[in-house]
Amino acid sequence: MRNLRVFWPQEVSSVGFVIGWLHEDSIVVADVVEDKDPHTLLRDSLIDNEKWLELEPSCHNAPGILGQSVAEGEGVRLRWSDDITTGTQFSTVYYKRPSLYHMRFYSVSSLNLDITISEHEKILIGDSKDTLRCDAIFETLRPIPKSSHLLSIVCQLNASGIIAEALQRKAPSNQRPTSRHKVALPRLPVVVRQCMRWLVESSIRICGLSASLFDSTIRLKDVSATVQQVDVRLEQFSFFPSQIALISTRSRRDIATFSAQYINFFNNAWLIFNDVVVGIAVGAILSENHVYFGKLLYTYTELWTIEHLITALRWLDDWPVGLKLNTNLSRALSLSFITLTTIWSRLLRPLGPHFPHLVYFLGISGWSGLTMILSLSSDMVSLLTIHIYLSYLAATTVCRRIIITAGSLWNLFRGKRYNVLQQRLDSWDYSLDQLLLGTMLFTLVTFLSPTIVVYYALFSGARLAVIMMHAGLETLLAFMNHFPLFVLMLRVKDSQRLPGGIILIPGRRDHESRAVNLKLENTPIPFSGIFFQHLLLWGRVSSHYHPIRLLRHVASATIINPIPRYSIRYSMLPIGSFGTKRAEKIKTS
Repeated sequence: MRNLRVFWPQEVSSVGFVIGWLHEDSIVVADVVEDKDPHTLLRDSLIDNEKWLELEPSCHNAPGILGQSVAEGEGVRLRWSDDITTGTQFSTVYYKRPSLYHMRFYSVSSLNLDITISEHEKILIGDSKDTLRCDAIFETLRPIPKSSHLLSIVCQLNASGIIAEALQRKAPSNQRPTSRHKVALPRLPVVVRQCMRWLVESSIRICGLSASLFDSTIRLKDVSATVQQVDVRLEQFSFFPSQIALISTRSRRDIATFSAQYINFFNNAWLIFNDVVVGIAVGAILSENHVYFGKLLYTYTELWTIEHLITALRWLDDWPVGLKLNTNLSRALSLSFITLTTIWSRLLRPLGPHFPHLVYFLGISGWSGLTMILSLSSDMVSLLTIHIYLSYLAATTVCRRIIITAGSLWNLFRGKRYNVLQQRLDSWDYSLDQLLLGTMLFTLVTFLSPTIVVYYALFSGARLAVIMMHAGLETLLAFMNHFPLFVLMLRVKDSQRLPGGIILIPGRRDHESRAVNLKLENTPIPFSGIFFQHLLLWGRVSSHYHPIRLLRHVASATIINPIPRYSIRYSMLPIGSFGTKRAEKIKTS
């Protein structure tokens, strides 16, 4: 006695001939038709149907006549063909026929919204999950052999709506049905398209300009947050033309990939639209109150970055909290940093009356979106604290040299010497003169290091405060550029468009066969699959700004820099897209 699972559409309750697919352990019913010649009707309905021709390869074969449903009392009774009913026990699984036109479909695995990975990687990620999910689904009825074609069954379930639509239309074979899923989009003139392409390519080249500095290459978009944001928008605009042409076809051959590209396209479009709307609102507030905000910005900039810094330097030069520092060295360091800060204050003071104009320009940039305001604010913070960064570089360099010198002298006292070629410590015999000179230098370093460390600690704290400001602005930028607004609305409004797998819900028990009828439903995609970009970017940000990592840099006198901007930027260009190839070609040229 073998068990057959019958996947029956909930919308079908009529009598007629049953059309569907037969598997070794399952039956997938697409529709029931009332016709005297169902074989001719089925053949004529599917032979030239474009929608079915797209889905036929994934379904592996065409549907056939499996049996007949007849009226019996108040219900319907199924009569299968003899080769099916021989020694067979049936269990019914009810499902709702999905609408591929509205991108509702069943999926064994969770919909992967990351369109930047290749199909091979998707297969490697999904294989193990699909196997476990296949076993779990079928083990609710009984254990089955590994030859069960779960993916084929799911594809046939997705194609059932197309089959039912074709049978209801009864399209004749000599008339090719018109395809309604292709949308004719207006095309711009060739000259206009070429000019726009040249403008985008030139802008990408400008954003990717690089310069060599101290044996390292620095790109313009890595220095300026504004240029980086412009590069993000250019990447998205280069992504739009190819995606518009793709989603206008409404391809059903690979509905999961098409749905992911469709969702990402409209999510980017929604993000840009909302970014501009919020940016205009914030920009209007800044423009209308630019005088007040400009004076406030200048006052707090002068107070915190100049006056408080000079006060702290004079306090350190006056034996703070009873700590007796080296007077001459402390006076030299204090005067040097105060002089640098005073020069910056003299350069900043003539610009004070123009700060309201600067805030007004920030408000005008809101027409390009809130992200542009945040990017300009990040660059403004970098420019207004440039003297703190220069003082931090000087203090870090001196403290780093002191630490390296102390380590070398410590090795000298231990009779060790660092082997540069072997990168290890070797024993070494030093002469008396070398030991005497090392003792003098070690004493000098020991008594001077507290003074240097105190000034280094001051500017390290100031640098960390500036970096935290950058971290806050960069977090808001990543949130505005990658927030899955469209995906969340789809999950609330129509979760069937975001399948996270299929489940079987137990229903009523059939008293004759004593089999439990089941209901097939989609589970919505988990939030981890929706916020995968934020999880990745948050992992990068948290690892870069981890307290232990920052303390390690401070203790070793290593320069602390904000997280590279390309690390908090998640490219949403699909693999092999026109925009990707062109952008990479421009950036590398």
